[in-house]
Amino acid sequence: MPIYEYACHNCRRFVEIIVRRVSDDFTPVCPECKSKKLTRMISNFQFHQSMQSKIEQLDPKYDKMIAASNPDLSFDNMVKQYRLDQPMTTKESRKKLMDEKGPGLIPGA
Repeated sequence: MPIYEYACHNCRRFVEIIVRRVSDDFTPVCPECKSKKLTRMISNFQFHQSMQSKIEQLDPKYDKMIAASNPDLSFDNMVKQYRLDQPMTTKESRKKLMDEKGPGLIPGA
């Protein structure tokens, strides 16, 4: 349901009106003074940003500030500490796991 903003010519206020169905016979009415003399305004719009896009918009100076305040929290140290630059499993470890546990729940796999 869109929310439209109108300017009332009678009481000179900006009002928001929820429109349940857009049709040609819709006539907005001011909720304050009940006037039908309204002009539709151009509204701002908003959109949802993902956490990744919010992080990408941060100023790079914050990375430097974090690294300077506590070197253990810098991005490079976190990657090294938790081995995020390496795959979680290797081909050998997966083969070893299959040999120990068997084929698993999928028959014929």
